Amino acid sequence: MSAVAETVSHEVGPHIPSMQGEFLHGLSFDLFGMHFGISNTVLSTWIFMILLFVVLVLFRINLKSKKWFFKTTWMIIVGGLYDMTADFVGNKKFAKKILFLVWGMFIFILLSNIFSLFLDWIITFTGWHEYLRPINSDLNTTFGLSLTIIVLSHFVAVFHRWIPKYLKWYFFNFHGHGVFEKSVNVFVGWLHLVWEIVKILSLSLRLFWNIFAGVVLIWMIAFLTGQINVLGLHVWELFVLPFWIFELFVALIQAVVFFVLSSIYFKQAIEDHH
Repeated sequence: MSAVAETVSHEVGPHIPSMQGEFLHGLSFDLFGMHFGISNTVLSTWIFMILLFVVLVLFRINLKSKKWFFKTTWMIIVGGLYDMTADFVGNKKFAKKILFLVWGMFIFILLSNIFSLFLDWIITFTGWHEYLRPINSDLNTTFGLSLTIIVLSHFVAVFHRWIPKYLKWYFFNFHGHGVFEKSVNVFVGWLHLVWEIVKILSLSLRLFWNIFAGVVLIWMIAFLTGQINVLGLHVWELFVLPFWIFELFVALIQAVVFFVLSSIYFKQAIEDHH
């Protein structure tokens, strides 16, 4: 608590993060007029990925053991995830191909959000916002996740429809019963092309703003209640805890939303258009 009090006393107000991660001091450089380096988001992501890798290795080792009690349970869970994915996609064969991608994204987003909530506590205790940052509170991270899903869905669309049909759908979908209907369909194809760009922004901003807002909320509450003294004791932890628990719920919801939208985009990629 003394660390928090010292941090608060040295700052005029609470630290409000920018939309992108801040570069670590001494680990950034300029090249061709552009700024490169390692940001606090990257450092936080590396720490999370190392921990996740260790957990996955231990899980894999236990999964190979015939005596592992949860092996049957794990197979049931995977079967349930497959059925859920098949329901969203509408194609069981295709669901097998994207199962670990969409659920891998779900697990990454969920666990990184939960990990980031613990980072919130560490940052609030120590004031290490220059070195650590909640992973999905950086617009670059969420944009990269969204771009991955959208680009892969277009690769799927190209292989499913082949290039001529794929390009025709977006640029010159002159199809219909009359000239007017055909002209409208061409315009609709152009709108779909614009919508592909909007999907990237929508998918990334939805995740970013919800996590970013939670980070700002927790840090603001921690700062404001950190000024309160009861019999000489700081009681800000008690005030932050309900908001922290609520952010656990938000972490789950955002992972679910990302999974659902990703599945829908892949479903649209394998649909036949006329």
